[in-house]
Amino acid sequence: MDVPALIAFDLDGTLWYPEMYMLNGGAPFRRDKNGNVFDSGGTRLELMGTSADILKAFATDPKWENTAVAYVSKTEYPEWAIPALKTIIISDSWGDSAKGRQGGKGPVSMWDLCNGIQEIYPGSKLTHFKAIKNKTNIEFEDMVFYDNENWNIRECSKLGITCVYTPDGMTAKTWKDGLDRYTALLKATS
Repeated sequence: MDVPALIAFDLDGTLWYPEMYMLNGGAPFRRDKNGNVFDSGGTRLELMGTSADILKAFATDPKWENTAVAYVSKTEYPEWAIPALKTIIISDSWGDSAKGRQGGKGPVSMWDLCNGIQEIYPGSKLTHFKAIKNKTNIEFEDMVFYDNENWNIRECSKLGITCVYTPDGMTAKTWKDGLDRYTALLKATS
């Protein structure tokens, strides 16, 4: 199966809940002995649906080692979102991925997955994706984007990105739908 060069995720309501503006305290975040993440006010931040399994695959499955992960968020609280990404552990190790084979050690956070490819600030997601394209040199047609806000899906699809609406956050169905649509588009254009 052909995999996209880049897969981008919205954060609030797509990968995690509650949304940043709903938190009681924001950063700093802490992780308890069970791996649960809480903000400074004690509100638990949870990954939605199959987000944890999907993200873990990027760290451990060699199939994804050439796919970049990006986070694209219009949150008003980037100063909370980035520390949250650094606190949420999605895998105990890099597994059999390229990083694991090259000696990558220790737990893998959501932040580790994106390798700095993130646009987390208020504004248009068109601006976010243009910045990502400039940083990565990856064409829009080689990107898949998951978001729980339909207007972002409509807007970004005009760039040629395969966009998937996730009204209930990441699920196995929406994940597969995005990959299937990307593959179908590849076949149609080759």
